[in-house]
Parts: sequence; structure tokens; C-alpha cells
Amino acid sequence: MSPPAGTTGTRPLVNSAPTGQRVASRPSVPERTGEFLMDKKFPPFRLDTTNQCLWRRRDDGDEERILLRPKSYAVLRYLVERAGRLVTEDELLESVWPEVCVEPQAVKSSVFDVRRVLGDSPKKPVFIETLPKRGYRFIAPVADGALDTRGGDDSTPNTLVGRQKPLSEMRSWEQHAMLGERQIVFVSGEAGIGKTALVDAFEYQARQSPGVVIARGQCIEGYGGKEAYYPMLEALRGLCRGPAAQLVIEALSVSAPTWLVQFPSLVRREQRDMLQREILGATRERMLREISEALELITAQVMLVLVFEDLQWVDDATVDLISACARARGSAKLMLLGTVRPADVTLSQRPLTNLMRDLSVHRLCHQVELQPLSESDIAEYLSAQSQGASLPPGLARLIYRHSEGNPLFMVAAIQHMTQRGLISVENRTWQLRVPVEEIDLSVPENLRRMIEARIERLSEEEQRMLEVASVAGVTFSAASVAAAAQMDEIDLEDVCEKLCCRHLILRSAGLHMFADGSVGTCWKFVHALYRKVLYERIGVGRRARVHRQIGERLEALSAGQPKELSSELAHHFEASADWQRAVQYLRMSAANASQRFAHREAVATLKHALVLSRKIPGTPGAMSQAGILEELARN
Repeated sequence: MSPPAGTTGTRPLVNSAPTGQRVASRPSVPERTGEFLMDKKFPPFRLDTTNQCLWRRRDDGDEERILLRPKSYAVLRYLVERAGRLVTEDELLESVWPEVCVEPQAVKSSVFDVRRVLGDSPKKPVFIETLPKRGYRFIAPVADGALDTRGGDDSTPNTLVGRQKPLSEMRSWEQHAMLGERQIVFVSGEAGIGKTALVDAFEYQARQSPGVVIARGQCIEGYGGKEAYYPMLEALRGLCRGPAAQLVIEALSVSAPTWLVQFPSLVRREQRDMLQREILGATRERMLREISEALELITAQVMLVLVFEDLQWVDDATVDLISACARARGSAKLMLLGTVRPADVTLSQRPLTNLMRDLSVHRLCHQVELQPLSESDIAEYLSAQSQGASLPPGLARLIYRHSEGNPLFMVAAIQHMTQRGLISVENRTWQLRVPVEEIDLSVPENLRRMIEARIERLSEEEQRMLEVASVAGVTFSAASVAAAAQMDEIDLEDVCEKLCCRHLILRSAGLHMFADGSVGTCWKFVHALYRKVLYERIGVGRRARVHRQIGERLEALSAGQPKELSSELAHHFEASADWQRAVQYLRMSAANASQRFAHREAVATLKHALVLSRKIPGTPGAMSQAGILEELARN
């Protein structure tokens, strides 16, 4: 997507890269499990966008998989998706190497690698044409093609069934947002019901519309204190690195200095003092007013879709922000999508429950409540994997009975049956190895056991690494868990890469730059339930030790500036019973909340710190309690 109107020119607030290197500002396309992207065919090759690899059709009609290095795959995908158009070297650097200082030679190296795999010649190109001093163009004809499902671990079907009505409704609400009518949409349902898959499908379709900008934010579970405005800050951080970066930064600079100051890397050093003086005496109400004004400025030029995932863990400040967005009377081409598991909304999230109810009563929001798939939906899903061929009688009913219509359970059951050799896809047709009535799945209906069965098929090294990673959280970096897993960082990345290529449990989550200047590769569990099952497999004593090791590693990576990691550090040290350090970082997290004028979050965090401080023996504990009480008085 080309930058929206009003976003051209230089970016005055962003620091420049060292001479001879370039810092990319646009994030690469996220790779998400369940993302509904069509494969791309350019015979004899097929680009598998789900499993992030390349397939080549052999003379016998079968396909063989060709693995590419992650960056080479990303370069190939970027060129293929823009077939026929010139792609400059700068554009590739910004898209494939976001926020990383790299030499331009990196592009040439990846293109050389892709050409080697394709058997392409730069002098007589069939696939990739070089335009000297300008860039590259993918010149082969490209067609969309469905995933060739062959069963087993290497294939994950990307068929969306049973969700056509809610998807159509969301597209209709998008059209209203295009006309300046704000749209707030809550997508709710149990774990594994397909909330994220539905949002991903909507996002993919929305990206095809010109002038649409999409940003996502994730609510976080498990930290001692909630990070105020966390999903909005994450979404803004993504916007400030994307194609609409200049527009967003200028809107924050003009209308929302209390928000711009949250991103010191975007502001020149001489401007920081000025901003600090400008926000002196600011309040929580001012932050809400400013972000509302900034969003109106942004949506005057582009259509903005904000996606907040897992609202069951949302902080109170973000609840207020959603309320402000919904109730504002000014015109805005804004659509805010939130996913939520109602069963997991606890008493501490009562403000969210009250907000959803109130907005619904006043017709200020839409609610999409996803229901389990029907037996006919499952039959449609199975039929799509065999390209419409008839199904063995009773197969859909058997899977429906064992999954109860939960898409995640359904996929797990199909994979388990395939791996046991009970069913298979041969010549694009489902085959039964034994009669349906004789199949005893012996797969527990509890998803935990399905996940555990999948974990047990991994090597001991993979299991140990994943267990340690689960302690780090749903998203983790190789740098933070390598030492605790007793692995070299490069070896750990190789293990994660192989799991991603096999589409098992993990997916890539890009890169993260730490305060010490190092860059770490990040990974994410494909579902929070995988992480939960792995976490609970670890004994209590070992779990505490791993929490401490990860906390100490994150301390080292913060290079003496742990402010941004304070909530995460507090969580790890509390879990390892290191009360003194847990209290230290909880107080730091509370200070962060106070700076954002989120005083309720600050007070809640300080109260939690006060409880933990009573576990610190002697004078240090008494001093901590006194300091916390003083901070509570100020809030």
C-alpha cells in the first residue's frame, strides 16, 4: 500500500541511521497462524504463505518443499505480491529489515539466494529482473492458488468456514466507518473458537481497500501491575513504523504531546525538555482528550482500523479510551475491533463488562458472538481440503462429536487421526483406514491432552526449550530464554525456525531491539493454550528458577534502563519469590502509570507491591513499606 496523502516528505522527528547503513521504518508483514492468505503460483513453483516456504512441482505431479532462509523468503514474497511492479532497494530494506541497521548488500545477498533456489539467471531472467540502480521486478505470471493439503504436521488448512455472516457484517460496518461513522466491534467467544482467525480474515480483506491503515495492540496477562494504555501504545508504536508514520507522528506532535512523550526515540533530544514542560500538570482526562483529537486528525486522511486482542486482560485506562472513542461525536473514519473471552473476564475487569453492556444499550457498538461450528461446517472444512471430493460417511459427525464444534479442537482431532494413520488425503480424497464405527479416537475431549500429545512428539531438546519459553510468556525472544534453556542463542533460533517451518506451536514475531543495542529474534506461541499447557508441565521449583534466570537476563539486556520492562521484570521476580526485586520493579511500573496519569493503575500496582513488601524480612522490608505508603499518598 502506498503512503496515504499527506505522509510524503522527510520525517523530522526520527533519528537517522549511521552513514552507509539504513534503518527501516516499515514493519514486515506479520505471519500469523490462521491468516487467510492465498498461496501464489508461478509454475513450477508455489509460494506457501501459511507455512512460509516454497514448493516445486516435480515431473511426476507431486510437490517437493524448498526451504528458504527467513529473509530470503520475505524478499521473494514481497516481490511476488508486487509482481510486475518495480520494487526499489530502499523499499525492500524498509519492509524486510524493519528497525534494523543493515548494509544495502543484504538485499543483493537475499536476491542471489532466491535466484539460486529458482534456478534463475540475472542475465536471462525468467522470474526476477534487475533494473540497474533502480531495483527489482518479478516478471513471471503469478496466480492465486489454494494450499495443497497433504495432512501431517507440514500442512495447516487455511479454510474459513461457518463465519461468512459475521465477516460480511464486519465488512458492512467497515463501509460505514469509511463514511466517517465510528465503529466499535467486540468479537467474543471461548478459547479456540476462532476470534483471531476471523479478525485476520477481515484484516486481509480490508488491506485490499485503498487508504486503509491497520494497527494491532495486545492486552497482556500475568504481570503484577497492569500497563496503562498498553494495547494503544503498542498500536501507535506500529503505526509510527509503518507507511503512515509521518501522518501519525505529526498528529501526536500537534494534538497529543502526552502521548508523543511516551516514544522518546521519535523525538529529538532538544525537543524532549520542551515536551516535558508542555505536559507538566497534565491529567488522565487530558490524555484521553488528546488521543481523541489525534485520532480525528489521522482519520481525516486515512481509514484507521485498530485491533485490540484479548480484552479480557485489558487495563482500566484502555477501557476509558475505548469509551471515549465510542462516545465522541466528531466524524472519524475509525473502526476499533476487540477480541474478548467473556468466561475469562474476572472481577478486576468489571469496568470492561460494564462498558460493553452500556455501549450495547446505547447502540454505540456491535457485538459478534462466535458460536461453535456445526457438523455441516466441519463437512465443508473437510471437503475444502479434498477440493470438493465426497467425504466418507460419518467422518464429519465423528470429528464434530469429539470437537464439539470448537475450531481449535477440530483441527487438533483431525491432525491426531491423521498422525495415527486412521485417515489420510490421497489423490485429493479423504481415505479411511478403518470403518468409522470402529474408530476409537482415544483422544481426550480436553484440549490440554490434545496439546500434550502434540508436545510429546517433539524431541527432548524442543520440549525443554518450549517449556522454558512458556515461562517467558506468549511472546518471547531467543536472547531472553537461551541461557535458561541451556542452549546457545543461535541453536535455539534454529530449533524455533524448524518448528515454524513445520507449523508446530510457534510462529515468527519479528525482531526486538534491546536497550543494550542488541537485536533479538522473537517468537510467539500460536495459541495461548499451548503456552499454558507447557507452563504447567514444569515443576514448581524449576519454574521459579527459570523465572529468576529470565528476569536476570532481561535485566542485563535492559542495559541499566529497565523502565520499559518493569512490569515484566516484576512478574518474573515475584514468580521466583525474589520479593525485594519484585517490589522494586512494581514501584517502577507504578511510576510509569503515574506519568501517564493512570492513577488507578498506579494505586493498584502499589497496593500489590505493599503486600509483597511484607514478605521482605527486617529493615529492607520496613523501608520498602514506608516508601510505598508515601507513593500511595501522592497518588
